[in-house]
Amino acid sequence: MLSRIAALTALVALVAACQPQPAADPNVAALMDRQAIDQLLAGDYPHALDTHNWDAYVDLFTADGELSLAGQAATGRQGIKDFVGALPTEPRVIHVISNLSYTVEGNSATGSAYWQDIGMVGSNVGVLVAGHYEDTLSKVNGTWKIAKRAIVIEFVPPAAAAAQ
Repeated sequence: MLSRIAALTALVALVAACQPQPAADPNVAALMDRQAIDQLLAGDYPHALDTHNWDAYVDLFTADGELSLAGQAATGRQGIKDFVGALPTEPRVIHVISNLSYTVEGNSATGSAYWQDIGMVGSNVGVLVAGHYEDTLSKVNGTWKIAKRAIVIEFVPPAAAAAQ
């Protein structure tokens, strides 16, 4: 009796495995890509930047990634690590990322997001500087990475400029 049940179970499993699998829902895939991009850009990126975890930071870029800021540029993970590692550590800031707007086409995406550096201005907390990112992203081995990021400074509030 047990051998019949085992044979029937194996037969059912074999038949189920031979059935055509439903195609992946493109809407679900698009939502998953969007969620991964949002996590990369508004979660992992500012966290690595604010904690000065440069190894985690450069891992968010493609191996040949590019980063530019204020007329300076760095290429490749080591170049980017050297670049951000040389940035001033004071005043301490936290990065707030918002208004993410990206267009995904296959394994690449382009778009922008706003950013603000929040920190101490005198004895008050305030926006020290703000701007936007201009990005090109690539999906590498199933993971979204930054292929090219331009950090554009939009404004430095007068109180922050006077404190520097």
